[in-house]
Amino acid sequence: MWISQNTQVRLEPLKDPPKTIRYSFLKTKFGQMMMGVISPISGDSKDQVAIGVLHFVDKNNVSTYNEVQERWPKSELCKDDDAVKLVADKLFGGDKENSQAILIAIYGTDFQLSVWQALVNMKRGETCTYSQLAERMGRPTAVRAVASAVAKNEVAILIPCHRVVSQNGASKYHWGAALKQQLLADEKSQN
Repeated sequence: MWISQNTQVRLEPLKDPPKTIRYSFLKTKFGQMMMGVISPISGDSKDQVAIGVLHFVDKNNVSTYNEVQERWPKSELCKDDDAVKLVADKLFGGDKENSQAILIAIYGTDFQLSVWQALVNMKRGETCTYSQLAERMGRPTAVRAVASAVAKNEVAILIPCHRVVSQNGASKYHWGAALKQQLLADEKSQN
């Protein structure tokens, strides 16, 4: 189970942290992931559900749950396999060619939101350094702030922080260098 190369995402900024994040664990071709969904979300899409968390399970489900809870201290995490399955089926299955954009609920500063949008705008299989990303955003001196925003991304793969590489060639990734290399190789093989 994996995401189609034609998947489109739309970022939906949140004004406040969600009260509740409904979550479940999913098996994917790159390992287990924790997906958290948020509904309703504000804006045009009041009755729609958005993905707010998509983390790879690094050590085990409990440590991943604890990490997400630490990153979302004002939100209650509620296990809800059915709610997550509806979104997961849309993301990983069904008619991937004609599906509407996947909503991603994001909470952060305006600068973080602009970094995450710049990541979403990158082409599949493309990589760039932190400084190149800062330059693309018209903020060439904000390299550290860009790196910090990339590190705070809550939605792996769909906000493709794995596409940012270090200038010195180091392959840093929250869930490990080996996984990052697998993800990049998979994207390049599909182009």
